[in-house]
Amino acid sequence: MDNTIRKTISIILYVLMGISIVLVALFYFGKLVPGTEGTNMEEPIITGKILIWAVMLIILTAGLALIFPIINLVANPKSAKSGLFILLGVAVLIFIAYTLSSNEVMIIPGYTGTDNVPGILKVAGTGLFTTYILAGLAVLSILYSEISNYFK
Repeated sequence: MDNTIRKTISIILYVLMGISIVLVALFYFGKLVPGTEGTNMEEPIITGKILIWAVMLIILTAGLALIFPIINLVANPKSAKSGLFILLGVAVLIFIAYTLSSNEVMIIPGYTGTDNVPGILKVAGTGLFTTYILAGLAVLSILYSEISNYFK
């Protein structure tokens, strides 16, 4: 990476960190919303601005997390092949979890909520089965690693 780009990024990061530190200091040491002083519901005046700042940082981070892999993909198209295989593997894993999950409405005595519907149950089951499969693969990879080190 070019030295000027590195310096520019460093300056931008220090500016963002400085703004965050100032906002946090104002949050803890600044004024409170009138009427909330001395109660359990004390609220700093700057709370809304801090939340907006947090959302801006999240959007910036998400945008950069999407942009830089695309730039890397354009700059190095050969690396795209392995990335596509990984995405295909994840898609197959999620498809397997989706086919294993059930959308049958559960009978829960005393439950009157609105989340006991087939669509939500299918998504929740998919998430659970995906987690189980990934945990099983993690355990198997640990076992394989230990056993293969034993025979070397």
